[in-house]
Amino acid sequence: MKPIEQSLTLSELAKRLNARLTGDREPDSVVAGMSTLQDAGPEEVCYYGNPRYRRFLSSTEALAVIASEGETGLESCSCGLLLVEDAYLAFREALMLFMPDRRSGFGEEGRPSTSVVHPDAVVDESVLLGHFSVVDRDCRIGPGTVIGPGCYLGPGVVVGEDCVLRHNVTLEAGTVLEDRIIVHSGAVLGSDGFGFARGPSGPLKVPQNGNVVVRSDVEIGANCAIDRGTVGNTIIEAHTKLDNLVHLAHNVRLGSACMLAAQTGIAGSTVVGNGVVFGGQAGLVGHLNVGDGSAIGAQAGVTKDIRAGTTVSGYPARLHDKARKIEAVTSMLPELLERIRKLERRFPESSEGLESGTDEPEADNSQ
Repeated sequence: MKPIEQSLTLSELAKRLNARLTGDREPDSVVAGMSTLQDAGPEEVCYYGNPRYRRFLSSTEALAVIASEGETGLESCSCGLLLVEDAYLAFREALMLFMPDRRSGFGEEGRPSTSVVHPDAVVDESVLLGHFSVVDRDCRIGPGTVIGPGCYLGPGVVVGEDCVLRHNVTLEAGTVLEDRIIVHSGAVLGSDGFGFARGPSGPLKVPQNGNVVVRSDVEIGANCAIDRGTVGNTIIEAHTKLDNLVHLAHNVRLGSACMLAAQTGIAGSTVVGNGVVFGGQAGLVGHLNVGDGSAIGAQAGVTKDIRAGTTVSGYPARLHDKARKIEAVTSMLPELLERIRKLERRFPESSEGLESGTDEPEADNSQ
């Protein structure tokens, strides 16, 4: 796809990025777009910020490479250099300049005949509705918002200004989105929380009467599931970003500027502070408190509160340094077991009470 932005020369791009242009490339060369070090063509610009890819600097066919001032290994680069203070931020800016035109050729065209808007809904005239979108009673949608094809907004949903709902997003009744929020395809906000009471004939559903409230500048990935509160609200504070397939249970409170990688799951009523980072597939039990600025490693199983500013990993989650030591020792267990068996054979009197040759001692089932 062609980029939305018209082509820029290398010198114009350097000016846009506030970069220092060096190397053997003509400043008037036209930049056609962005690529990787490995795959870039002679009219494309790429990014370098990880030493793992240093070997490609000498062989890349790129027109120029965006890199941070003082980065090691750049002397081997075979093309031009766009040197900046922070290469990743400049890379982000360049990607925005050369963003492909992915706008739909069908929906987002005002109010197509296939969309349904309840007469009691209040929808700003500037709102763009995709085909087969449904806006139920008492909804309020602010100016500049785009509702993709196949979206459903239930009764009483509120969506602020300049939001984007990709196709097939569901906002269940009462969900509130503030301004400049992006919700990717397939996400469901406001589904019932997993609440059941034990009855004489089996589980009895506990009504979920709360809402979901999402503050401004949040992004929610594809196929996320955000449950409404039982009473009160499930809340996501401003600037937090959720990857795909994240699940937040009822009455979870996420602080501002948190980052949740894919398949993270947080059980009910857990409170997460500001600036917390979650690795992929991290899992938290309910009713925890996670302090500001903490970090949770990938696949960590968190069963206890986490103090502010600490990093945990493993299952059950422990301080990261301790978890690494435990992992290192665990990998040595087969060798250690063999050494113990040899010692037992050599000194049998030291192994009284254990059955010789068994992998594990008998379980103690006493109460």
